[in-house]
Amino acid sequence: MSVGGFLIQVPLLNVFWRYVFHYIDYQAYVFQGMMVNEFKGRSYACAEACQCSYPTGEQTCRIPGMEVLKAYGYQTGREGKWVGILIGIVAVYRV
Repeated sequence: MSVGGFLIQVPLLNVFWRYVFHYIDYQAYVFQGMMVNEFKGRSYACAEACQCSYPTGEQTCRIPGMEVLKAYGYQTGREGKWVGILIGIVAVYRV
């Protein structure tokens, strides 16, 4: 969980942890898929007095889900790639 993006965002990982552990961690791909599933195409209300945790890009007191994904460094449209990588990881672990 510490290299999968849950505790520390992937862009903040140093080179060693990212290239040695992040890319072989199956939880990283599951977490990315969950984040895209939850935040893509949604909008969330900010707290009272318009104090938003993420940049909104507009003054409507709403947080677009895509801004949250951008803050984590995740892109949409890669779900098939993540499923393929997960199937490959499972196959390698089974062998």
